Amino acid sequence: MTAKRKAAAAALLAAVTLLGGCSEVEQLLEGETAWTPQEADAISIAADGSVTEIVQDTLEESYYDVDELESMITSEIAEYNSEHGEDTIRTERFESEGTSVTLELWYSSAEDYAEFNNVEFFSGSIIGAQIEGYLFDTTFYQVQDGTASDSAVSSSKVFQDMSVQVVIVQAPMEVHVEDGSVLYISTNAEMISADTVSATGEQDDEEEALVLPSSKVYEGEEATYEEQKLANRVYILYDTE
Repeated sequence: MTAKRKAAAAALLAAVTLLGGCSEVEQLLEGETAWTPQEADAISIAADGSVTEIVQDTLEESYYDVDELESMITSEIAEYNSEHGEDTIRTERFESEGTSVTLELWYSSAEDYAEFNNVEFFSGSIIGAQIEGYLFDTTFYQVQDGTASDSAVSSSKVFQDMSVQVVIVQAPMEVHVEDGSVLYISTNAEMISADTVSATGEQDDEEEALVLPSSKVYEGEEATYEEQKLANRVYILYDTE
């Protein structure tokens, strides 16, 4: 919040307090409240396509020094930026308390997040995802006001509005969308709020029969790497404000 906006907020707080109410202030300033992830690994997708990653971890290995960890991250980011452009990735925060570490990184694009972390990740349009080879071969829950429906729908329902955006991640991870609200989630995810999803990768037992055979990991059989990857793939579709 800028100094000018802080001054305006302070004046607003004083005015409303004189009128005998505090809840109005909380509601008016709600937009200034930052998203705080509930899970250890989380990402936030901005309207401009940039990605913010927040990782909260505990260093259990006594030989792993916090300063060495920060130095290693800084070095890897510098190397990546030297090849992809200055400020492609930024360290926004690195905090440690005892063995607990919180790291916040900013990526200029979904592609940079995927390449730097060597993970499967997509953020963009449905058509863009299809061009990249994503088949949407799973079932979905429709979401209204942050609550997922009890019954699953097929991807044909999802495709009725091709203008929405989609995030595709590998579970487990918390996913937050800025300036938007979630419309559909694949059935291996859960809603946290209207704009935040817990991509668990866990399929409800009653929904397993609805998943296409290509994405089902059969009981009693050891899943291949590709089968496990497919089972842990989470689709999140959302609109933008």
